[in-house]
Amino acid sequence: MADFKAASLRGALIAAAVLAAGPAFAQTPLRVGWNSELSGPWTFFGNACLDAARLAEGEVNAGKKIIELVVQDNQTNPAQAAAVSRALDTQEKVTMLSGPTNADTSLAVYGYAEENKVPFLVPVAAFPRLTRPGTTQTFRIEPDAVGWGYAAVKFLNTLKPGATIGIIMNDFAVHRAILAGLKYQAEKDGLKIVSEIVFPQSASDATVQVAQIRAKKPDYVIVAGGSAFDVTLTNQLLDVGFKPDQLYHPYGSTKQVLSWGPRSVGSYFGTFFDHNLETLTDTGKKFVENFRKAKGYAPGYVENYCYSTLYLLKEIVEKGATTRDAIRSALSAINTKEITTGIPIVFDKNGARMEYMYLQQIKEVSKDDFKASKINYIEWSPEVLPVYDLAP
Repeated sequence: MADFKAASLRGALIAAAVLAAGPAFAQTPLRVGWNSELSGPWTFFGNACLDAARLAEGEVNAGKKIIELVVQDNQTNPAQAAAVSRALDTQEKVTMLSGPTNADTSLAVYGYAEENKVPFLVPVAAFPRLTRPGTTQTFRIEPDAVGWGYAAVKFLNTLKPGATIGIIMNDFAVHRAILAGLKYQAEKDGLKIVSEIVFPQSASDATVQVAQIRAKKPDYVIVAGGSAFDVTLTNQLLDVGFKPDQLYHPYGSTKQVLSWGPRSVGSYFGTFFDHNLETLTDTGKKFVENFRKAKGYAPGYVENYCYSTLYLLKEIVEKGATTRDAIRSALSAINTKEITTGIPIVFDKNGARMEYMYLQQIKEVSKDDFKASKINYIEWSPEVLPVYDLAP
């Protein structure tokens, strides 16, 4: 935690300088290049993220327009994400970049931002290399995915010490990071991985593979697919005889849980925000209400991070941070709380945030809502894992 404490102290000094240097409000709106997955295999995240960001944009600009989102689709394609970054920077003249929800596309944006010195605030992408040592332009709101694997092992070990585990997932960057954390911590905690199956990103069926994993008789299966394949994996695992309470998803958004359907009742998932949590702030409860009215379903962690991103930007704009240098300084200095949850937002020297996760169990799923209960909450120091050594 030393990096976070140092960042907090350093941040107070930088924040004072930013406040002294800038006006209370920007004279012109801060133009934010929103580079996200509005089509392709990660579209369920990208569009949900944009919906929440648009809701926050309207609220933030209710009195005076201070933030303008300039939106472009990266198609869940890293090459396109890099091209969109360049277009937003050189043609649209945005001051900063944000918006990606996929680790692969975020890495492409990261490369452009670091090389061209464009501030980059990542709302939803957890690949550790986005904040590897030496990072200067990038700040990541979501905890890193190696830690998600750590949290999964810690949680499953509370359910059954020394449990056997099967793993089945797509080969996305975020899943590779989860897998690295899983394998590292399972060995330390005495959990045995009896099956490990990784599919290409384009996979659409796992009939043979779920039968193979069933033959190994693991106590639990950790399952993570991309988009519709996530639903396919979940249902095919249930089809071969796994019980819902044997399935653990390393992350679960509202749209994912609704897609898993009533058959998933009893299964577990990790998250950073759930409308069922009793610890939401008044703003968080209002966000859930307003988002549900606008979109017909309750927001999850994806929507929360994208909504909170706009309010974080509002905070630094109101301190006068509207140039690239000032934005970098303000984000480095930030010592605040997430507006919806009250969980601290402080970045270390590489732009990473503290680690935490809620562990939820699904209790009920209907057409447009679900109920889940908090089984556990884990918060840990980044130093417990050699994150950057493990990140693939």
